[in-house]
Amino acid sequence: MKERITFATLVALVAYAAIATDLYLPAIPAMVAEFGATASDGQLTLSTFMLGIAVGQLIFGPLSDYYGRLPVVKIGTVLFLGTSIACALASSMEFMWLARLAQGLAAASGPVIARAIVRDRYEGPRAAQIMAILSGAMAVVPLMAPTLGAWLLILVSWRATYIALAIFAGVVLLGLRSFEESAPHIRKGAIGIVPVLKHFSTCLKNRRFVGYQICGTAAFSAIVAYLSTVSFFMQDVFALPIKYFGYAFAVTVAGFMVGALLCSRIVIHLGINRTLALGTTLSLLGALGQSLGASLNDTPIALLAGCSFVMFLGVGFTSANATMGALSLFPDHAGSASAVFGFTQSSVAALVGVYAGHLYDGSLVSVTSVMLVCAGVGMLGLPLARAQIPVRGSSWIRLRGR
Repeated sequence: MKERITFATLVALVAYAAIATDLYLPAIPAMVAEFGATASDGQLTLSTFMLGIAVGQLIFGPLSDYYGRLPVVKIGTVLFLGTSIACALASSMEFMWLARLAQGLAAASGPVIARAIVRDRYEGPRAAQIMAILSGAMAVVPLMAPTLGAWLLILVSWRATYIALAIFAGVVLLGLRSFEESAPHIRKGAIGIVPVLKHFSTCLKNRRFVGYQICGTAAFSAIVAYLSTVSFFMQDVFALPIKYFGYAFAVTVAGFMVGALLCSRIVIHLGINRTLALGTTLSLLGALGQSLGASLNDTPIALLAGCSFVMFLGVGFTSANATMGALSLFPDHAGSASAVFGFTQSSVAALVGVYAGHLYDGSLVSVTSVMLVCAGVGMLGLPLARAQIPVRGSSWIRLRGR
């Protein structure tokens, strides 16, 4: 029973960012209308959250290396609960931007520390396998969250989505009682901004880390570009009633979930880099299909749904492998490496989300074009991820067998 609670809680930690975005996606137009704001203003609530996620990982990751994973993630979860309540009480769009920024800072504690815990306990393809299983299980959250959010909007109001997030954080706090500390070196070395910047420099000087970073960041940026606009184009392009939003959204999320679960099975046989190459290729093919479909008159929704499924299938393969491939290079500082990876990933994705929101003109062409560029950039990381370079404290790491 304890193992199941621990696993479920670890899934919930990974899902902090997903549930904090997907649950309120159907409510963005209603929130914008109440505050008399614009679609771009509503999109900024996602980008400010992503900015908070980015910066927060630089804080919580190194702190978890020094003070331990458990106390730091508990503090982060308490802050996540409090900031969710603050979002529910927002009285203006400006206050909401600040509250979402703070919520993102707090929510960063979940994924950055969850990744570090997986790296503490597992290595190589096995770590990628566990991360893929967690991602696949976590995908149930965005699979259900938009539908729940839509019904909360219909039955209560958009503010109820943030109360639901506070309740979610409270449940996670209860689950954390089953955890045991996994950090290898507690209260050793220095703590402060200088060591954080040093780790940042060390990671980004490693070509393989940069390769994994490019793959993972491009995949995540494509997701954020989609999330930044989906609540608008579902209504503008397809005139989809709000109560059906979650069901349509579930098609793409199902692609990610299937990809992650398939990845957990094949990564042991193919290794991290071959599985990563498969994922980036699928994402590019899906994005290309989306872009071509969006350029047609009267775009068939079934065609776009199928292409979106394929793209997110590829993202499901890419995400876990890029993450664990990068963290495997720095086993003694998994929290800091996770922070660097997550900060870069989230900050770039936030900028892409802002760009996609401003570019959106009521059609699908602008959205699918941004996603296609992201998928293409992801392919550029593969040669770097495959590079044979010496890693400090280990022998040469080869592609085949990783």
